[in-house]
Amino acid sequence: MADKRKIDDISDITVSAKVIGECLSIGDRMVRHLADEGLLKRDSHGKYLLLHSVKNYVLALKASKAGEKIDLDDGDYLDLNKEKAANEHWKSCINQIKLQLIQGQVHRSKDVGRVITDMLITFKEKILALPAKLATKAEGKTKLEIQVLLKEELDNALEELSEYNPADYYSDEHIEINENIFLESDTFEEE
Repeated sequence: MADKRKIDDISDITVSAKVIGECLSIGDRMVRHLADEGLLKRDSHGKYLLLHSVKNYVLALKASKAGEKIDLDDGDYLDLNKEKAANEHWKSCINQIKLQLIQGQVHRSKDVGRVITDMLITFKEKILALPAKLATKAEGKTKLEIQVLLKEELDNALEELSEYNPADYYSDEHIEINENIFLESDTFEEE
Protein backbone atom coordinates (compact mmCIF):
# COMPACT_ATOMS: atom_id res chain seq x y z
CA MET A 1 0.00 0.00 0.00
CA ALA A 2 1.24 3.52 -0.81
CA ASP A 3 2.69 5.73 1.91
CA LYS A 4 0.09 8.38 2.86
CA ARG A 5 2.24 10.80 4.84
CA LYS A 6 1.46 14.48 4.73
CA ILE A 7 4.17 16.36 2.81
CA ASP A 8 4.59 20.04 3.66
CA ASP A 9 7.49 20.94 1.34
CA ILE A 10 8.02 19.57 -2.16
CA SER A 11 10.69 22.05 -3.24
CA ASP A 12 13.47 19.47 -2.80
CA ILE A 13 11.80 16.59 -4.64
CA THR A 14 13.81 15.50 -7.66
CA VAL A 15 12.66 13.24 -10.46
CA SER A 16 14.11 11.64 -13.56
CA ALA A 17 13.68 12.99 -17.10
CA LYS A 18 11.14 10.27 -17.78
CA VAL A 19 9.00 11.23 -14.76
CA ILE A 20 9.10 14.99 -15.48
CA GLY A 21 8.20 14.20 -19.09
CA GLU A 22 5.20 12.16 -17.97
CA CYS A 23 4.09 14.93 -15.59
CA LEU A 24 4.23 17.55 -18.33
CA SER A 25 3.07 15.25 -21.16
CA ILE A 26 6.20 15.86 -23.21
CA GLY A 27 8.84 13.56 -24.66
CA ASP A 28 12.48 13.06 -23.66
CA ARG A 29 13.78 15.31 -26.44
CA MET A 30 11.52 18.17 -25.34
CA VAL A 31 12.59 17.63 -21.72
CA ARG A 32 16.25 18.03 -22.74
CA HIS A 33 15.41 21.06 -24.89
CA LEU A 34 13.53 22.81 -22.08
CA ALA A 35 16.32 21.98 -19.65
CA ASP A 36 18.86 23.52 -22.03
CA GLU A 37 16.71 26.65 -22.21
CA GLY A 38 16.64 26.82 -18.42
CA LEU A 39 12.92 26.20 -18.01
CA LEU A 40 13.35 22.81 -16.36
CA LYS A 41 15.72 23.00 -13.42
CA ARG A 42 18.28 20.29 -12.70
CA ASP A 43 20.14 19.57 -9.48
CA SER A 44 23.84 18.72 -9.34
CA HIS A 45 23.10 15.03 -10.06
CA GLY A 46 21.15 15.74 -13.27
CA LYS A 47 17.75 15.06 -11.69
CA TYR A 48 14.95 17.56 -12.24
CA LEU A 49 13.62 19.71 -9.39
CA LEU A 50 9.92 18.94 -9.63
CA LEU A 51 8.39 22.10 -8.13
CA HIS A 52 10.65 24.61 -9.88
CA SER A 53 10.41 22.81 -13.22
CA VAL A 54 6.61 22.55 -13.18
CA LYS A 55 6.26 26.22 -12.14
CA ASN A 56 8.57 27.39 -14.92
CA TYR A 57 6.83 25.21 -17.49
CA VAL A 58 3.40 26.58 -16.53
CA LEU A 59 4.74 30.15 -16.62
CA ALA A 60 6.24 29.51 -20.05
CA LEU A 61 2.91 28.22 -21.34
CA LYS A 62 1.13 31.28 -19.96
CA ALA A 63 3.70 33.62 -21.45
CA SER A 64 3.59 31.94 -24.85
CA LYS A 65 -0.11 32.67 -24.97
CA ALA A 66 0.30 36.25 -23.77
CA GLY A 67 3.66 37.04 -25.43
CA GLU A 68 5.09 38.56 -22.28
CA LYS A 69 8.13 38.03 -20.08
CA ILE A 70 8.51 35.00 -17.87
CA ASP A 71 9.70 35.54 -14.30
CA LEU A 72 11.96 32.59 -13.53
CA ASP A 73 12.54 31.39 -9.97
CA ASP A 74 16.10 32.69 -9.83
CA GLY A 75 15.02 36.29 -10.50
CA ASP A 76 15.87 36.28 -14.21
CA TYR A 77 13.37 37.12 -16.91
CA LEU A 78 12.85 35.29 -20.15
CA ASP A 79 11.32 37.50 -22.83
CA LEU A 80 10.00 35.09 -25.46
CA ASN A 81 9.66 37.74 -28.16
CA LYS A 82 13.23 38.87 -27.57
CA GLU A 83 14.45 35.26 -27.62
CA LYS A 84 12.58 34.58 -30.86
CA ALA A 85 14.01 37.74 -32.44
CA ALA A 86 17.54 36.78 -31.36
CA ASN A 87 17.02 33.27 -32.72
CA GLU A 88 15.81 34.64 -36.06
CA HIS A 89 18.78 37.02 -36.18
CA TRP A 90 21.25 34.15 -35.72
CA LYS A 91 19.42 32.00 -38.27
CA SER A 92 19.71 34.88 -40.73
CA CYS A 93 23.44 35.25 -40.00
CA ILE A 94 24.02 31.53 -40.47
CA ASN A 95 22.09 31.53 -43.75
CA GLN A 96 24.07 34.54 -44.97
CA ILE A 97 27.36 32.76 -44.19
CA LYS A 98 26.11 29.62 -45.95
CA LEU A 99 25.24 31.70 -49.03
CA GLN A 100 28.67 33.33 -48.99
CA LEU A 101 30.23 29.87 -48.71
CA ILE A 102 28.21 28.62 -51.66
CA GLN A 103 29.22 31.68 -53.70
CA GLY A 104 32.89 31.25 -52.77
CA GLN A 105 33.09 34.55 -50.86
CA VAL A 106 34.15 32.81 -47.63
CA HIS A 107 36.13 29.62 -47.16
CA ARG A 108 36.04 26.92 -44.51
CA SER A 109 39.13 26.79 -42.35
CA LYS A 110 39.67 23.13 -43.21
CA ASP A 111 39.70 23.99 -46.95
CA VAL A 112 42.17 26.84 -46.38
CA GLY A 113 44.33 24.59 -44.21
CA ARG A 114 44.35 21.86 -46.86
CA VAL A 115 45.34 24.21 -49.69
CA ILE A 116 48.02 26.00 -47.65
CA THR A 117 49.45 22.69 -46.45
CA ASP A 118 49.67 21.46 -50.06
CA MET A 119 51.37 24.70 -51.14
CA LEU A 120 53.89 24.55 -48.28
CA ILE A 121 54.70 20.89 -48.91
CA THR A 122 55.35 21.61 -52.59
CA PHE A 123 57.48 24.64 -51.65
CA LYS A 124 59.44 22.60 -49.11
CA GLU A 125 60.08 19.85 -51.69
CA LYS A 126 61.36 22.39 -54.22
CA ILE A 127 63.67 24.05 -51.69
CA LEU A 128 65.04 20.73 -50.42
CA ALA A 129 65.71 19.60 -54.00
CA LEU A 130 67.78 22.70 -54.81
CA PRO A 131 71.19 21.51 -53.52
CA ALA A 132 71.14 18.30 -55.57
CA LYS A 133 69.70 20.08 -58.61
CA LEU A 134 72.17 22.99 -58.51
CA ALA A 135 75.31 21.09 -57.51
CA THR A 136 76.00 19.86 -61.01
CA LYS A 137 74.74 23.05 -62.71
CA ALA A 138 76.97 25.29 -60.58
CA GLU A 139 80.10 23.28 -61.20
CA GLY A 140 82.73 25.37 -63.00
CA LYS A 141 80.59 28.54 -62.99
CA THR A 142 81.66 31.97 -61.79
CA LYS A 143 80.31 33.50 -58.61
CA LEU A 144 77.99 35.78 -60.58
CA GLU A 145 76.63 32.91 -62.70
CA ILE A 146 75.99 30.85 -59.56
CA GLN A 147 74.10 33.77 -57.98
CA VAL A 148 71.93 34.16 -61.10
CA LEU A 149 71.28 30.40 -61.15
CA LEU A 150 70.35 30.37 -57.43
CA LYS A 151 68.08 33.38 -57.84
CA GLU A 152 66.22 31.79 -60.77
CA GLU A 153 65.66 28.54 -58.87
CA LEU A 154 64.60 30.33 -55.66
CA ASP A 155 62.18 32.53 -57.61
CA ASN A 156 60.74 29.39 -59.20
CA ALA A 157 60.24 27.81 -55.74
CA LEU A 158 58.76 31.02 -54.29
CA GLU A 159 56.33 31.28 -57.20
CA GLU A 160 54.52 28.28 -55.70
CA LEU A 161 53.56 30.42 -52.71
CA SER A 162 52.27 33.30 -54.85
CA GLU A 163 49.85 31.25 -56.94
CA TYR A 164 46.53 32.04 -55.24
CA ASN A 165 43.50 30.53 -56.90
CA PRO A 166 40.20 31.07 -55.05
CA ALA A 167 38.77 27.93 -56.65
CA ASP A 168 41.27 25.87 -54.65
CA TYR A 169 39.44 26.95 -51.49
CA TYR A 170 35.87 26.27 -52.66
CA SER A 171 33.96 23.77 -50.59
CA ASP A 172 31.87 20.96 -52.04
CA GLU A 173 28.76 23.16 -51.75
CA HIS A 174 30.12 25.87 -54.08
CA ILE A 175 27.79 26.96 -56.84
CA GLU A 176 28.60 29.66 -59.38
CA ILE A 177 25.72 32.18 -59.25
CA ASN A 178 25.25 34.91 -61.80
CA GLU A 179 23.89 37.84 -59.79
CA ASN A 180 22.59 39.55 -62.92
CA ILE A 181 19.89 36.88 -63.12
CA PHE A 182 18.42 38.22 -59.88
CA LEU A 183 18.56 41.80 -61.12
CA GLU A 184 16.87 40.92 -64.39
CA SER A 185 14.09 38.94 -62.71
CA ASP A 186 13.34 41.79 -60.27
CA THR A 187 12.53 44.31 -62.99
CA PHE A 188 8.87 44.66 -63.72
CA GLU A 189 7.23 46.39 -66.60
CA GLU A 190 4.86 49.14 -65.63
CA GLU A 191 1.44 49.05 -67.22
